Amino acid sequence: MYDLLVIGGGPAGLSAALNARRRNKRVLLAAKETISSKLRPAGRIENYPGLPGVSGPELAERFREHAVATGVEIRKEDVLNLQRGKDGFFVMGKNESYEAAAVILATGSPQKALLPGETRLAGRGVSYCATCDGMFFRDRDVMVISQLPAGEEEAAFLAGICRKVYYLPEYKGEYNLPPGVELVSGKALRLEGDEQLERVVTTAGEYDLSGVFIERAGLPPEQLCPGLVTVDEAIQVDRRMATNIPGLFAAGDCTGRPWQIAKAVGEGQVAALSAVQYLAEQERANKPG
Repeated sequence: MYDLLVIGGGPAGLSAALNARRRNKRVLLAAKETISSKLRPAGRIENYPGLPGVSGPELAERFREHAVATGVEIRKEDVLNLQRGKDGFFVMGKNESYEAAAVILATGSPQKALLPGETRLAGRGVSYCATCDGMFFRDRDVMVISQLPAGEEEAAFLAGICRKVYYLPEYKGEYNLPPGVELVSGKALRLEGDEQLERVVTTAGEYDLSGVFIERAGLPPEQLCPGLVTVDEAIQVDRRMATNIPGLFAAGDCTGRPWQIAKAVGEGQVAALSAVQYLAEQERANKPG
């Protein structure tokens, strides 16, 4: 079991992991992206103290190198769910499952509202993991709706299983798609179906499908952790960056505006120190006598 698991590899997550590691805690950072999608396109940052003109990718790499040098363990992982248990948290990722005594959420800016019909059809044709659920759609028609390039890997995997794969990107750039994957230029509007998903309605037309795989930068916080309190789509925290769930902290853009690097780094540090204090309190409470 890890002392602390940090979910998210942006400035807040790396700051939290670094500061917890400096307090000699065993820390795992689980990040879906090698470089935060918010930092990747930033060609020049002028308001981060001491590093005028640094690019987003360069700053991200400096953060990452610093964290690794202190002993932070970093894994590329898409966390799907976390549950609080008696001795800490059970965290389920696409690749593996983990246990940690405390968790810090640094999942980035709050996710947009779900597509109409998504919640109702989740698990009934709507999936968030091709590796987990792809085999259920063998020889059927599916679509991948993706906010980031990682969705291209999901589409490639599904192309080897499904009869037809459509790919609808919600980001700009070059798309690396294998034969058999059809690019859809448009915007997803809603998901339709009675008991099961039947079609996806987009600005480019309607697609009759058996399944849709939605790839976002992260799941909405309340979907990632049932029972977590949010306000205006942001995770509600106190000045210690503690959420309403004991042992669960949050930092960075996921706690609300302003969406600034310096704010994220500061909140990451506060969350780490608060998590360390929480772990000390738990150790004292569980100590015999």
